Parts: sequence; structure tokens; C-alpha cells
Amino acid sequence: MADAKTERSAGCACGRLTVKTTGEPVDVYLCSCLKCQRGTGSAFSYAALFADSAVTIAGDRRHYADRGDSGRAIDSSFCPTCGTAVAFRAEGLPGVIGVPVGCFADPNFAKPSKLFWASRRHRWLDLPADIAKIDTQ
Repeated sequence: MADAKTERSAGCACGRLTVKTTGEPVDVYLCSCLKCQRGTGSAFSYAALFADSAVTIAGDRRHYADRGDSGRAIDSSFCPTCGTAVAFRAEGLPGVIGVPVGCFADPNFAKPSKLFWASRRHRWLDLPADIAKIDTQ
């Protein structure tokens, strides 16, 4: 297991927008809410939450503000060149910044602890028993 000094790099598809994190994530999860499905173009999002102070974002970025399925505000930072979302803040998650795990391009990244909006997951999605299934968020 990595320690509090672990540094990771994430980025967009074109490399112009980067995220550096220090330390371990506060949480790692999947989400199958409709906003995450549409926002990722996939059946679910896979994100890691880090303390605000552990995240540095560099490069030109744009913001997309919306509300999640819970009705709470979400602000996503994305690259204006390639469109990749590299970070987000959510009203329901104060003090942390979320980073889509795929932006780290690390196949050894931590396993998610839970699936939010399990009630909206694609029925073919079978998860290991140790990943909690939560019907909402």
C-alpha cells in the first residue's frame, strides 16, 4: 500500500490538462447515475476523491456546471481541446476533489469500495460481493 507521500499524475487525452495528487484517495467509487453514464459515455463512472489540499490542476480548462441525480450541484473541469473531464467538485462531497480514475491510466489503481446508484446500473454489471451497492447517493 502506498503512503501519504504517494504522488500520482493524471491527465486529459491530449496532455494539455494535468492533475497531480499527493497521498491516498479519501474514497474510490463507481457511480451509475444517469448523469455519470451520459457524462462518461459508459455504464458507470469510476472516480477517486482526494482532499482539496492534495490536488493540483494545471493547464487551460473549462467548467461544466450541472446537477447530479441527487439534485446537488456538480462542477466538472475539462480540457477545451480534447474534451476530457479530469476533475470535479460536488456539493454533496465538501472538502474533496474527484478525479476520474481512467485519467491516471494506472491499471493498479485502488479498487472501488462502492457503487452509487446501483438501482440504475446496467443489469449485466456483476460486481464482487465486497463492493457495496447503494441504490442512491
